[in-house]
Amino acid sequence: MDRTMRAGAGKEEIMLMEAYLAIEDFSIVHRALDVRAVIIENGTKMAFVSVEMTSLPAEEIEAVKDRIVMEAEIERENIWVCCTHTFSAPHLLPDFMLAENDGIAKKEEFRKALQNAAASAVIKAQSRMEAVTPRFGSSYCDINIGRDEELEDGWWIGEHGMGLVDHEIQALRLDNREGKPVAVIFNYAIQSSVLDGSVLSTGGKGVSPDVAGTACDYIERCYRKPHPVVLFLMGAAGDQVPVKRTVSETFVKGERVRKDRHEEGFKICEELGRTLGDAVIRAMDSSQQVSVDDEVRMERKKITVPGKTMERNLHNLKPVKELKYTENGDVETEIEIAAIGEIAFLGVKPELNCITAAAVKAFSPYEHTIITTMVNGASKYMADKRSYDRFTYEAQNSPFAKGAAEILMKESISLLNEMHENRL
Repeated sequence: MDRTMRAGAGKEEIMLMEAYLAIEDFSIVHRALDVRAVIIENGTKMAFVSVEMTSLPAEEIEAVKDRIVMEAEIERENIWVCCTHTFSAPHLLPDFMLAENDGIAKKEEFRKALQNAAASAVIKAQSRMEAVTPRFGSSYCDINIGRDEELEDGWWIGEHGMGLVDHEIQALRLDNREGKPVAVIFNYAIQSSVLDGSVLSTGGKGVSPDVAGTACDYIERCYRKPHPVVLFLMGAAGDQVPVKRTVSETFVKGERVRKDRHEEGFKICEELGRTLGDAVIRAMDSSQQVSVDDEVRMERKKITVPGKTMERNLHNLKPVKELKYTENGDVETEIEIAAIGEIAFLGVKPELNCITAAAVKAFSPYEHTIITTMVNGASKYMADKRSYDRFTYEAQNSPFAKGAAEILMKESISLLNEMHENRL
């Protein structure tokens, strides 16, 4: 017999201070940055919290969790704080970079604004808890493309990559007793990087949640009030990019060549965001009710994988034909799983390549497996073996050595099997 699942959702804007934005040369706000929260309770109470930022340091993740624990009485282990990975948002920069012009004080104000937004979103979600029916749907969307492209100088980020691409959208829709969605959690393999590296024609950069945030805003507006909260979880997008980007970059005979479309990037965000939003709505419309005869089950496992050194200055990275990787001992990382009936959310900190997630989904015992990256932190890329052989950007810009992704893949499948067997 199905249990009665309860859920609530909330959304709050992060109040941005102009003085802090100026430190990273942000001069306008294209769209506001938000925190979204969805709380689900079915025996176990858990929260998905989505933050429209590039990433958050570990201590900031813990600070956000502190507020959530206090406001919603959710166990710390049952909270997923996930960044949408928009590149057009301010960072919580290290203090040594902020010594001048009262930068540290300005950062503290931004920290408080972020934590307050997270707390407010969770408080709203907690106050709106009601009985819901979970439904799962999927659809196709082709606004992403493989980014690894072979140039004369070696492999680099391009717009015509021929590698594996995951065009599937997976969506969990939570309906109230009237059959109206109160929340939607959707997953798609894309980096919100339409505006990455772009500057305005007059100088400065624009703040934006980029393509994923634009899609969330669009879907929410498509429904009558009270609007559902639409929360994005980034899939395995390590080697995936939007099919259109504001800045095109390549290398010709060792020289970097860039073209910036400037303000046109905002139009691209709107175009792709609406396309993505329409695809999510199709997934919602075709969704089927999910049986929840078991409580929400949470599991986590620490694993050890090989590590390597990495270049800290990203501007030094470039396509190469040969590269000697330097081993750097073993590295610990973590796999987290939240299972709702036959739906398993699998979360990791590193950005995975598409092929790794495809293998996990193919061998998962769950009917639906949703691979989510940048969960409760970030740790750069964890590329597949072939990427290391090709010296791709993901392989170069990684603290993990060749073979790490394959270990994580096997451990993920093992943990999924163990959880699935124990619920039967």
